[in-house]
Amino acid sequence: MIKAMSGYQTYAWANSAGNVLPGGLSLGSIMTLVLMQRHDIYQNQIRSQTDDMQARNNLLREMNKALAALRTNRPTDGKSVRDYGSFVDSEGKTQDVFDWMQANGIAMESENSDKKGVQSQFDAAITNLKAAIDSDNSEGQVALIFMQGLLDKLSQVAALMSNLLAKDQKIKEIIIGNFR
Repeated sequence: MIKAMSGYQTYAWANSAGNVLPGGLSLGSIMTLVLMQRHDIYQNQIRSQTDDMQARNNLLREMNKALAALRTNRPTDGKSVRDYGSFVDSEGKTQDVFDWMQANGIAMESENSDKKGVQSQFDAAITNLKAAIDSDNSEGQVALIFMQGLLDKLSQVAALMSNLLAKDQKIKEIIIGNFR
């Protein structure tokens, strides 16, 4: 003989059999809400990645301007001492190359905290700056691949939500058609 299960609630089974969960929402409604939340999460991540990429692009522009200033001001002989120069950054402010490179963590050789250098110091600064540019370019490529993945996921969520809503509409049309 089969005994009744303790805690068994017939209405819970009846509701889930009718595709309505105990909270009163249908499974399709819950899936739509979850997909909408996932869509918002991906959009926020994409906005954040876009801001990061814009900041990286501005930094790369500034690095290239600093590199151009270093190449322009580089002494032609090994004994001359020259100023490292300056450039205009992405915000329109004039930046001293020496100070800018130190502020951005790019190594600069200096004697007595002098903002001037000889040819070998310019060459070292140019090499360090090129290495920093290559590093940021590599990071930018990885970020771009990540961004493409986020865009693909966003597209998949939108397609899944669209398919879900289309199927729900089709089911409603069939039910209304059966009442006629």
